[in-house]
Order: sequence, then structure tokens, then C-alpha cells
Amino acid sequence: MNKIKKRVATLAALSLLAGLTATADDMMAARKIFAEKQDSVVWIAGVAKVSFSTPDSQDKPVNIPDEEVKVDALATLVDTNGLAVTSLSQIDPAHAMNGRSLRTPKGPIQVDAVSTLKEIRVVMADGTEIPAELVMKDVDLDLAVIRVKTTSKAANGVAFPAVDLKDSAPGVILDSVITITRMDEIFNRAANAIPGHIDMITKKPRAFLRAAGATGGCPTFNMDGKLIGITAGRLVKGKQPAAALLPAADVWEIVQQAAQIKAIAPSATKPVAPASVP
Repeated sequence: MNKIKKRVATLAALSLLAGLTATADDMMAARKIFAEKQDSVVWIAGVAKVSFSTPDSQDKPVNIPDEEVKVDALATLVDTNGLAVTSLSQIDPAHAMNGRSLRTPKGPIQVDAVSTLKEIRVVMADGTEIPAELVMKDVDLDLAVIRVKTTSKAANGVAFPAVDLKDSAPGVILDSVITITRMDEIFNRAANAIPGHIDMITKKPRAFLRAAGATGGCPTFNMDGKLIGITAGRLVKGKQPAAALLPAADVWEIVQQAAQIKAIAPSATKPVAPASVP
């Protein structure tokens, strides 16, 4: 009986040791990824002018003044030429306002809202602010592609440390992952690492993953340093956006298209022409 107890105790100790070793290995890997990739996460800052209309009004249209809203969103540099991707809904305040009902003396009227982005800037890891432009948007994937104006004076001599979208791997349920984000101005926009696990994978209507700590506009890596994807929003009509980790391959397709086109003019974020992605 004593021999059995000793064996059980030995197996338990070995199991605990293996677990501690795996945890220590993951921690070392996560620190390495964080050190190498933290500067790839930047802030997007700008102003959105929101315009309203009431197309369903039977009588004289209701006059609703435009609003200007400051927008800030995290983004990931995905090309050394200054392309970055972010969550479209985070830079589009009209998304939350579009389709709402406005009370009038003659009853509720549906309000349409459209955002026009201007004064866009990319805030680099060291605080350098560089003018940028909206290049492409995909409403279905909730992605926006921003291009730094590399010919601007502020971009002179600046390097753009991009993540490699092709150096990726598919996510596996319960894989250990690390998401790199960046704090806001209260904490001087310092880089931030969030460990987690992939806790959901779905392939309908397309591939989406969920991972603890995944943050809109930010990259998530496995412990081998392979990019799993970038988080945007899963948009369903009538519901608030839910964070969804888009596989790196899907983001790569959008970025490849964006690299070939000029900036959207005007920079309206009205969801009328999402990119066609199989």
C-alpha cells in the first residue's frame, strides 16, 4: 500500500513539474514575442463628422445638425510601407447611430447616419504622430485599412515595424496565445501584453475565433510566435458588435487589395460597398 502511495505521489509531482515547466516555457516565449512585436501596435486618432438624414419622413425632412466626434482606435501595422488595419466600427461612430428612431410629434422616424473621417493620424510607439488616410473598408469583416502618408514631413526617417501576415498558423482550441495591445494616453500609450487561450472556433458563416484578451485592431500570436489573427468586430444586424479574431489569411487578402488602391475619397464610412472576399 505504501508503494502505491509513493508511486501516486511521484506521478503527481512529475505532473506538477511538467506543468510548471510548460508554464515557464510559455512565459519565456510570450516575453520574446512581446519584445519583438510590441512596436507593431499603434493608435489611430482622428475626427469623424457624422451627418444625419431621415429618408422615411413623409413630410418636410427633420433637420439634424452634423456632429464632430473624436475617434481613437488601436491598429496593427501590417506592411513596412505604412499600412495598418483596425476595426472599422471603432473609427465609425455612425455605426452605433445608424437606424435609430427619432421621436417627432408625428411619431418615430428612422435616422440614417454617415461618418466622414478626417484629420487621421497614426500614433507610433514613440508618440510620433504621422498623417494618414483611409484606404479601404470591409463592412462584412469590420476592417479598415489605413495608410500612413510616408511622404509627409513627420514620416521622414520613420520605420514601420509590421507583423508578417504570412507568418501565421491556424488557431487550435485551448492553444495558449498572447495578444499585444497598447494602453491609452493615461498610461502614455505603453505597450501591453495579455495572455490567454483560444476558447472558441466557428466556421459559419466564415472562420472566426475567440480568445481571452483579444482586442479590436490588435494581433494575437501563439507561443511559437505565429500570428493567429487580428481582432475586429462580428457584426449582426440589431446587435452590438462582438469581438472576433479574424484569421491572418483573411486579413492578408484585404491588405493585398488595399495595397493596390488609392485612398477612399471622400472618406465616408457609410457601409455601401464592402470588399468582395470569398
